[in-house]
Amino acid sequence: MEMQARAVLRLPWIFFLFLYTCADETANSTQVDDKVTCDRDHEYDSLDIRDVTGKWRAVELYMHLSKEGVKRYETCPKITVWETDEIPHTTTFGPSTENQLYHVQSIMAKFNQQHRHLRLLWDENGHMTEYSLFFRNESAGYWETFDKQNGSLAARPHYQQFTGTVQVLKAVKDHLVLNFCQAASNGAPAQLYSVLFSREPGPMPQWAITAVHNLLQTKNLSIASRRMVCGNGADKPMLSLLFSFMSCVLAYVSLS
Repeated sequence: MEMQARAVLRLPWIFFLFLYTCADETANSTQVDDKVTCDRDHEYDSLDIRDVTGKWRAVELYMHLSKEGVKRYETCPKITVWETDEIPHTTTFGPSTENQLYHVQSIMAKFNQQHRHLRLLWDENGHMTEYSLFFRNESAGYWETFDKQNGSLAARPHYQQFTGTVQVLKAVKDHLVLNFCQAASNGAPAQLYSVLFSREPGPMPQWAITAVHNLLQTKNLSIASRRMVCGNGADKPMLSLLFSFMSCVLAYVSLS
């Protein structure tokens, strides 16, 4: 009887642990900070750009400046990344008072020696946005925009042009994490979000997604607001609930 009484007293703590574990699936205590600075992370300075070119399929989008919670979408955004030799369409180089054409060509030649150029095509159910990017030779994982986006998505009236940086936070064989960062300036609002992409179709292993969540949190990037796309994560809450319940049952049995 005494052993059973002890087990009953422990029972509320078991269910508290169960409820706490379940709540962690849809909430994160990381506070959102709208003071955005786009600092360069040097981890992927020596990235082989060929490791990230090609086609990728979005798995999760992390909206670091919003508090929308966890949402699921059946849409399936995809990106294609490729390197190009094209120079920027527009430049901020000032005019020369003499021999202007040669002056501009000389500056552009020097620019192209120090930088390389990328295109990133975002495809969302046939609606496109194309990003024009460049990076310095010594920082291949940190891309900057040099032109406005174009495409059917960018042509929409409420589209906000992105003028910030795209940074590689993780690049392995089967998945990629990109961080999009834009500090508020000249009336343009701050933007800060990250996207987890996969090379392979189908759901990613939960352990790999959890590793990405841990990576973002170590960089003080909240995962409290995230969008699961391509049908990813539709069955995860029930599986997580079952796993949490079984863990609590096992803990209860071991204590009794």
